[in-house]
Amino acid sequence: MHKNIFDSNASNQIFTYIAFLFILLFPLTAQSAEDKAKDPMAGGAQGGVPVIKPLPRHKLMPTVSYGKEPSVEGEKSVDFSSMRFWYVAVLASWNPRSEEISMIINKNFKQLSARKIGVIALFSQDTEESVAKWRKKIMPQFINDFASRNFLDAMKNPRVPTLWLVGSEGEIIQILEMPTKEEMMQSINKVMILTGF
Repeated sequence: MHKNIFDSNASNQIFTYIAFLFILLFPLTAQSAEDKAKDPMAGGAQGGVPVIKPLPRHKLMPTVSYGKEPSVEGEKSVDFSSMRFWYVAVLASWNPRSEEISMIINKNFKQLSARKIGVIALFSQDTEESVAKWRKKIMPQFINDFASRNFLDAMKNPRVPTLWLVGSEGEIIQILEMPTKEEMMQSINKVMILTGF
C-alpha cells in the first residue's frame, strides 16, 4: 500500500526544519548582498568584477601666456614639449625670496639648459620700470617677462614666489610655494638626477 508522505509526523518535522533553515539563512544572504554593494572590491552591482580606483593623475598646467608688458592675453605661450622639464616661476621684483630664487636659477642655468630644462620667470605685480631695475641687478640668463592676466587668473593669483616644475606634456610635477633656498636647491638636484641619463 501506498503511504501519504504529507500525513506523517516525520514529514512535518522535515518541513519545519527546512522552514527554520530558510528563515535563518535568508537574512544572512541579504546582509551579504548589502556588504557587497558597499565594498567596491567585492564586485557588487558589476556582476562580480572588482572595481579598482584609478591612481591619481597629475594636473595639467594651464596655458602659460606672457609678454613684454602686462596684458590680459599675453603675446607668447610656453611650448612644454620643447624641453624635458620646465620651471615656471611667478616672481616679483620687490620680493627678497624672488631674488634668492633667481640667483640660484642663474647659478645653475647652464646645467639646466644642457639637460633640456627650460626656465621662465613671470612677473605678476610689477611695473616695467621695476622689472628693468631687477634685470640690471640680477642679469637673468632665463626667459623673464610679464605674466598674462589669463594665466594668473587660471592659477588663482599665486603667492610670490611660486614655482611649478612641469613635464614635457604639461603635467605639474611639483609646486614650490614661497620656497627657501634649500628647498629650491633640493628641487634642482632632484631634476638633475632625473635628467642625468
